[in-house]
Amino acid sequence: MITASTLPLSIVIVGVGNEDFSAMDVLDSDKGFLRQGDKVAKRDMVQFVKFNDHGMSLESLGIAMLREIPEQISAYFNIMGIVPPM
Repeated sequence: MITASTLPLSIVIVGVGNEDFSAMDVLDSDKGFLRQGDKVAKRDMVQFVKFNDHGMSLESLGIAMLREIPEQISAYFNIMGIVPPM
């Protein structure tokens, strides 16, 4: 995922069930970019959402899944030096 952080890619992970998903906090990297040894991701490209946090509301789940995508696209454009058309 660190290498993929330079690609036009976002990853959405949905945790289903009552498992302990605390390890997903590292991948979600909302508190700092993903790192492994001396390698650091160029941007946050992962969104993790717990299915059970949204009851039976598919609308709520969909909103949570897509919430970070616009920011992830902007970050990709910035690191690649792309100015989006107006």
